[in-house]
Amino acid sequence: MAINRNQVNVMNIQQMRYVLAVADNGSFHEAAKKLYVSQPSLSHGIKELEHELGTQLFERTRQGNFLTNSGVAFVRQARKIIGDVENLHRYFTNEPLHTRYFSIAGQHYDFIASALCRVMQKYPDYQYLRAFESTTMKVIRDVAEFRSEIGIIFINEVNQSRLLSLFDQNNLIYEELGNFQTHIFMRTNHPLASKTVITLADLAPYPQVRFTQEATYSELAEDPLAPPSNGPVIATSDRATLSKIVNQTDAYGSGSGILEKPEQQGLIARPLKDSPKNSMILLKRTNHSLSEIAQYFIKEVKSHLHQQVTF
Repeated sequence: MAINRNQVNVMNIQQMRYVLAVADNGSFHEAAKKLYVSQPSLSHGIKELEHELGTQLFERTRQGNFLTNSGVAFVRQARKIIGDVENLHRYFTNEPLHTRYFSIAGQHYDFIASALCRVMQKYPDYQYLRAFESTTMKVIRDVAEFRSEIGIIFINEVNQSRLLSLFDQNNLIYEELGNFQTHIFMRTNHPLASKTVITLADLAPYPQVRFTQEATYSELAEDPLAPPSNGPVIATSDRATLSKIVNQTDAYGSGSGILEKPEQQGLIARPLKDSPKNSMILLKRTNHSLSEIAQYFIKEVKSHLHQQVTF
C-alpha cells in the first residue's frame, strides 16, 4: 500500500497506536481497555484514518477484527514509526517509553513461558508482553500480520511440504532452534510408566489426547504422533485441560518431551521408538531485523531446549 505525503500529514501518532492496539489484541474493545480510551473514540479514530487513507485496514466480523492486506502493510510501517518516535523520546528525555510491546506466538510449549519469565527479568521496562498459544495456522497468521514478532512451531517430514508453502505465501522465513525426538507423556502411575521406551504397539489399548487444529489441515497437527487408526481420541485446545486428563486417566499425549518440571504436574515422558526427526523452528517475517528483546528471548529458548531434551 502506497501512502502519499498528503496522507502522512493528516494521520497522527495516536491513530497509529489505535491501529496497532487492535492488531495486537484482535478486538476494538480490548484495544480500548489497553490504551485507557473509550471504544467509541478508538473506533472513530480508526474510521477517520481509513477515510483519509482511502482504504480499509480491518475486516470487522463477529469472529473478530482481522487486518486486510492494506492493514498488514500499514501495521508494518506504523510499528517502525512508533518505535522510532519512542526511541527518540527516550533518548532526549531519559523517561520510560510510552509503551513497549513484545509478543511471541507458538504451539503449546512449557519452555515459551519459561523463556518469557527470563525476558521479564531482563527487560522490566516493557509494559506489554504477550504469549499467544494456538494452532499452527493461527501462529503463522499471527506472525504474518505483525501481532507477534516471532513464532515457534515444529517441522518434520510429514508437515514440511505444507509448511514451506505457507511460509512462502505469508512472506515468512524460519531457522532451526533444535531437534527433538517424539515423546509420549502420561501420568506417573500409568500402566506403561515402567517402560523406558514406548512403542506404537504399547499405546494401542489407551486413548490419545490431542490438541485441536483446523480440520482442513490435518497434516499441520501440533502433535508429532498421528492419531490412532482405532481407539478413542480426546481433543482439546487447552494445555491445562490436556494435562489434567492425562494426569487423571490412562490417556496419553505426544509432544517434544520438553516439559517444565513434569513430576510437579504428576507426569512423566518417555521417548517413542523409531519416531521421525522433528525440528523446533523459529518463524519471522522476511527481511525483518529482530529486536533486542526477541534476540534475548531466542537465546533463552535455545538454552532451555539444550538443557531439557534429556529423558
